[in-house]
Amino acid sequence: METLQTILHNPMFVAPCLSWFIAQVLKTIINFIITKEFNPERLIGSGGMPSCHSATVIALLFATIYCKGLEGFEFPMAAIFAIIVMYDAMNVRMETGKQAVILNLFLKNEEIRSHLK
Repeated sequence: METLQTILHNPMFVAPCLSWFIAQVLKTIINFIITKEFNPERLIGSGGMPSCHSATVIALLFATIYCKGLEGFEFPMAAIFAIIVMYDAMNVRMETGKQAVILNLFLKNEEIRSHLK
């Protein structure tokens, strides 16, 4: 029980988890406003904005700065980790968008649609 209390009072654990949760809730609310339908999958699913990946690593970076400062090895590790995660998430979203455009073009083609049925 003492271990759980230690973890739950550690800002370097709590801040990223809370940030992820807030991003997921905001994503669900935004999706509800746009679609007028509640989709519980948005609470745990990936994709969409705001990016819970980016929110989580930025919260970890700022918690690291707050708790450990800029002098130690923790800051560069958290900063490089955040850059890699956000760069990768950005590129995955961009590639997914390109694929969606191509898939939509295929689906507009009647001959291809008939083969999909």
